[in-house]
Amino acid sequence: MRSRSVAIAASAMALVGSVLAGTAQAAPSEELSLRVEQTPALQAADVADAACAPGLTRTHECQVVNATVTVLRNRVPVGEARFTISHAMTLQVKSRTWEETISLSKAALFGNASGIRMSLNVSCGNPCSAKSDFGPHTLGAPKSAKVHYTDNIGAFKQHGTASRYAYSFVKAGHTPGAFAYNSPSYRCDDMYAKKPGGTRPRQSAGCVFPQYTPTLTDMASLPNIGPGIRAIQGRGGHYGRPGSGHPLHYLTDKTKSNANRNAVCAGRTAPPGSAGPSCDEYPFAATYEGGTALPAGSRGITWVPVRENNRQGGMINKFELANRLLDRDAFWVQV
Repeated sequence: MRSRSVAIAASAMALVGSVLAGTAQAAPSEELSLRVEQTPALQAADVADAACAPGLTRTHECQVVNATVTVLRNRVPVGEARFTISHAMTLQVKSRTWEETISLSKAALFGNASGIRMSLNVSCGNPCSAKSDFGPHTLGAPKSAKVHYTDNIGAFKQHGTASRYAYSFVKAGHTPGAFAYNSPSYRCDDMYAKKPGGTRPRQSAGCVFPQYTPTLTDMASLPNIGPGIRAIQGRGGHYGRPGSGHPLHYLTDKTKSNANRNAVCAGRTAPPGSAGPSCDEYPFAATYEGGTALPAGSRGITWVPVRENNRQGGMINKFELANRLLDRDAFWVQV
């Protein structure tokens, strides 16, 4: 007599922007095995039911997953549930705690697909911890719930991790099914725990998505520095200019940044007719491209008023803190 045992097959395809975000994991093989397939990247039409628009910034990400759970009898599909999972996570640059909203769309059920129960386990790497409000759910009606994160990174330490979403599906009388995928990686740090030579922290611990390259736009408001940067970016390797393929990389070592500044400005005097006596270098001294690291055709200086140069320093410091720039982090300069 032929076996009447049945199974559930689950598959998912995920998108952050236009990047496939997860790889499904197969269950151990058995007579009527769980089949889990990696599927192509989503197209725009596939995310109509998404609760957020797919994309990534320094502190926010939306990941959209199209999921299909197939009910099998003797390896033959007899039912299917299709739904969309949306993840909206917002990190905090000044806090160790943050939240994520996970939303399931209404599931389209076909054939023998009623009564499928889904469970979700969310985890992240130590010292990060995740607490999910997403309890067991029967596929059909939409559902939305929060995940609460806490990271206990220590002073002057940093670590990178990602959220892991592990789904399991059960239906009475059927072999369970499962799939899993990750969020984009994020980084938490407490590297601003104390000002150099001081006792008060520059900024409390926080987290960002480091793969997103932020853009400094404030330089465009400086009447002499802005045009100076634009002229330098217009030649050579166009370093720092968005789209050039050559971002700048932040340098946290103050001794090295001072050496970079001295290498191009020390001992020089503003020529007649200059806007001011202060030497402003680009790429910035506090970057790995600063000083004489680049060929002469890709760097330069602009003579500006002291007040304008000081104002620029404040803008760069504000940008550093707002984006939690750590050593060698990439960024663009748009003027």
